[in-house]
Amino acid sequence: MDDAMYQPTEEDLEPAGCAERAAPAAPAARQSLPFHHSYLDAVRTGRKTTTVRLRNAVETGPVDLVFELDDEVVLPGEVTRVISKRVGELTDADAVADGFRDLAELQERLRFHYPRIEATDDATIVHFRLTG
Repeated sequence: MDDAMYQPTEEDLEPAGCAERAAPAAPAARQSLPFHHSYLDAVRTGRKTTTVRLRNAVETGPVDLVFELDDEVVLPGEVTRVISKRVGELTDADAVADGFRDLAELQERLRFHYPRIEATDDATIVHFRLTG
């Protein structure tokens, strides 16, 4: 065999009898996403599959959906998509995915959670699904 064309395999580079391999990458850390207790049923039934947030850094990946009740309720989930929009660009479709009848109801609820909200504020639409 011509040494210039020889490409060693993994077994060639490994000492005889050594079966140890590099450890797999650590799983992504679970992030926590807090919810007002009034959204629990809508999330459980799949009527609410997004949440609109201001000033929340959220990434795709595993998530614990945490509902603020006397006895905290945690549902395992996954953030599947994150979209940035200005509050004034939100649509009726965004509102329905968030569990509301229409954009007016979503805007009213956003004002409840964020009293100083403005149409020019950056919003994050977090798409999620339950995994457990």
